[in-house]
Amino acid sequence: MDYASYRTRGKLRTMNKLLTISSALIAGFAALVWTGAGESSDPVLADREIPADIASRCAVSATGELEVCHQPEFTRRWVARTERGDLFVVTNDLCQDSGCRAWLVEKSGNGASTLLAFDKTFRVLESAGGYPAIESYAELSATQGAYSRFEWNGAAYARTANRLVYSVDGAECGTRDECNAAAREALKRQQVDRAVKILENVNGVSWI
Repeated sequence: MDYASYRTRGKLRTMNKLLTISSALIAGFAALVWTGAGESSDPVLADREIPADIASRCAVSATGELEVCHQPEFTRRWVARTERGDLFVVTNDLCQDSGCRAWLVEKSGNGASTLLAFDKTFRVLESAGGYPAIESYAELSATQGAYSRFEWNGAAYARTANRLVYSVDGAECGTRDECNAAAREALKRQQVDRAVKILENVNGVSWI
């Protein structure tokens, strides 16, 4: 079940639409699960509890010196209850670029620690054991992107899948094989220009 998703940019791309639902729905689902277990519906990760590896991120200049750090504005969303505590997704609202990151943080009786850092366009998928799977999307270029899947292995999060996809005119056509199939279908429909565009973007050729 898909129960939490966020995105950083407003581009009308298919992959971003698939990774996005409303924050209100996220909050409602979280409250339902939490109160259904007879617990408080208001788990909190305070500013002072945000792990130092997230809170103290500074830009590094070309000479290797730390530049003045901007003051981040963190948003925290509770996503799951584990045997050890609570899981929160943390994002920096001031970061709006394609390279922005999000973090999965676990808060327990021993404090809060970062379990995973991933691209800020993502979705959270329910799984057994309280530790959800994370699927993220990274834009590599105007025509390429990559989906990654991370799963809990009992001790830590590990990448379990990675898929390179291509886009043509802002719309995702899929993997190389899927895009080539789309080009063949376009030819059947006499859509030669589209077929050529797909082949140019995916295979680097401009002939059929």
